[in-house]
Amino acid sequence: MQYIKYFLSTGLIVILVFFFLGLFLQPLNGDLTRIGNYSENDFGWNARQPQIAVKGSVNEITPDVIVLGDSFSAGNIWQSVVMEKRRCNILTFPWKNPNSLEYWVISLKMTYPTTKYLVIETVGREFIPRFNTPQNLKGTQNEKPVIITPYKTASIRDTSTLHPMHDPVYAIQAIVNSLKNIDKISRSGPTIITPLNRKGLFSNRKSDLLIYYNDDDRKKNWNYDEIKKAVANTRRLRDLAERNGITLIMVVVPDKSTAYGQFFKSAQFRYPPPDVWAELDKQGVAQLNLKKILISAVGYTQDLYYPNDTHLGPRGFTLMGEAISNRLHDIESISKK
Repeated sequence: MQYIKYFLSTGLIVILVFFFLGLFLQPLNGDLTRIGNYSENDFGWNARQPQIAVKGSVNEITPDVIVLGDSFSAGNIWQSVVMEKRRCNILTFPWKNPNSLEYWVISLKMTYPTTKYLVIETVGREFIPRFNTPQNLKGTQNEKPVIITPYKTASIRDTSTLHPMHDPVYAIQAIVNSLKNIDKISRSGPTIITPLNRKGLFSNRKSDLLIYYNDDDRKKNWNYDEIKKAVANTRRLRDLAERNGITLIMVVVPDKSTAYGQFFKSAQFRYPPPDVWAELDKQGVAQLNLKKILISAVGYTQDLYYPNDTHLGPRGFTLMGEAISNRLHDIESISKK
C-alpha cells in the first residue's frame, strides 16, 4: 500500500512539473520554435494581428489565375487578398515534381482553358533546386490542386492551457535554450538563431533575436552560372506559357534571413550570394520583385514575418497579395493598349 502511494505521488509530481512547464513554454505555434526547440514564451508573437478572411478553393472553378507554389501559397492567404481586389478565380497547385514542370505548363490550357496567368511562387532558398532540374516531358507536375475550406487567420495567438502536455525532450531542450544568453550566431536542430542590432521588428519577448531555417544558408554555395542557368530555364517556361496564351509571372519570396539580413549584428555571409531577382530582370523574365518590396517594409512593419515561423505574418501576406494584384492590373492595362 505504501508503495502504491509513493508511486502515485511521484507520478503526480511529474505530471504537475510538466503542466507548469507547459504554462511557461506555452503551446507550440510556429514551425521554427517546433523544430528548433524554442519556447513560444520567448518567440511567439504577442501583438494583435490583422485578420485575413481566407477564401475557399475547389477544383471545380474555372480559374483566371493558376498558382504553382510552396508553403507560402498553401494556405491560400495572399491569393485571397488578390481575389478580393481583382474579383478573379485562383486555383493553386503545390510543388511536386520540378522535373516535369515544362510538361505541366504545356498541358495547363487543355485542362483549364480559361487560364490567363500562371504565377510560379518559390521561396528564395529553393530557386536553384527547383529550376536547375532536367526536364521529363512525359511526366506530370501535379494533377491535384490545393483544396481549402474558408477560414480566418488568427488575430491573437493561442496561449491557453487546453493542449496536450509538451514532449519531454522538447520541453527540456526549450528550457535550456530559454536560459541561454545568446550573443552570437548559434544553432539548435535545423534552425539558426542570430542577434539583431535592434529590437521591435517582432512582437515576441526576445525581439532582439531572430530564428531562421538553416537551409537559408545554402545560398552561400550558389554561384552565378547556376543562377544564370536556372533563370534561363524560367525564361523557357515563360515562352512555353506564352505559346499557349498564358502570361507567366515569377514570384520569388525572400527567405527570412534575406529579408532581415540588414539587421543582423554579424553578417550572414562573408560574400553576398548571387541575386536571383536581379538576374530575372536581366534576362527579361516577368516577375514581382518581392525582395525589394519586403525589405523596404521590414524596418517599420512589425511581424512582417512571424518571429516563431519561417513564413510571413498577415501583414506580410497582405503586402504580397496587394503587390501581385497590382502586377496583374499593370499587365492587363498594357495588354489593352
